[in-house]
Amino acid sequence: MKKRFEEILITVLFCGFLGAMMVLYLLLPKTDFSETEKRYLAEFPKISGEKLLSGQWGTDVESYMADHIPGRNFFVGLNAWNSLISGRQVTTDIRLLEGQRLVEAPVSWNETQVTKNMSAINGFRTAVSQPVELLLVPSAGWAAESERVRFLDLFSREQYRDTELIQEIYSRTAEGIDVVGVSDVLREDCYFRTDHHWNSLGAFRVYEALMVRKDRFVPDQSMFRVETVDGFYGSTYSRSALWQIPGESLELWHSETELLVENGENPGVHEGVFYRERLEEADKYTVFLDGNHSLVRIRNSAMEGCGKLLVIRDSYANLLGTFLAESYEEVILVDLRYYKNPISELAAQEGCDEILIVYSLGNFMTDANIVWLR
Repeated sequence: MKKRFEEILITVLFCGFLGAMMVLYLLLPKTDFSETEKRYLAEFPKISGEKLLSGQWGTDVESYMADHIPGRNFFVGLNAWNSLISGRQVTTDIRLLEGQRLVEAPVSWNETQVTKNMSAINGFRTAVSQPVELLLVPSAGWAAESERVRFLDLFSREQYRDTELIQEIYSRTAEGIDVVGVSDVLREDCYFRTDHHWNSLGAFRVYEALMVRKDRFVPDQSMFRVETVDGFYGSTYSRSALWQIPGESLELWHSETELLVENGENPGVHEGVFYRERLEEADKYTVFLDGNHSLVRIRNSAMEGCGKLLVIRDSYANLLGTFLAESYEEVILVDLRYYKNPISELAAQEGCDEILIVYSLGNFMTDANIVWLR
């Protein structure tokens, strides 16, 4: 009798849970954007005969229901912590280190993409007359490698081979391309704790090393006024689903230089390199130069006659560009994901004096747009 009662109780509770979830699913409002994951959620799919026959409509409905299930953040977070505690973190692309630092998994070598990208870069060098430099940025996980003990140590000791991989890529550059090594100036505190990018300190250290290398003017770090913005949660936080990890501070380094910014998508001129309205959005990293654009132009009238720099880049240069503009009359940043015209023609038309190619190692291994560099 007791066993029978327990079976009935379990069945009632289970059916009650399903019923409550169904009612909540129908009644609760649906959102289009997830602030914690920084992504748009699936929309209810339109019905079509083709999708019904192929089964795609059913798959799309499952994605929609998974994205809008009541208490989704709780269940996603619970699963993430379960993976961490049970040692299955190796199956994800985000690692939690001691000190509540979230980093991406080690970069994997991609011979096919490296060959294609280096072929494009070497070919580009022959198409331009300006000096060309290549700068690859090691990952945040690499920077933390020697100082942090991973929770994974009991299960799988991982190695961040960024320095070795960057040197292998540099060895494939054609004559006339200068390579820039920056591993000696980057440390753990040069990267965000909840994001894969370097922070203002990291970008400044690389900028300083670049300018010293070129024997160019570089302002002392003490000349910047540092503004601290709390409540920053970056991309590794969003992808980890470890929602209990605390946020961190984002620093804006203000100089006395009057910088004017233009980008290809938005008309008009913006005063300063910081777009403060972006601090109210989910992705606060876009405060630097308004995020990713096909072409960004930064003018510094105080450096008139000091040359023009063309930067071919990924999102790491959003922050780096705010410092580079201190040492040139004009800096032009181009993102090959959005800019599809020949870069060699742009360099000639603009009368650029130098060309810098900047990518994080992880992006370089996966970016299929570098092959369009010409």
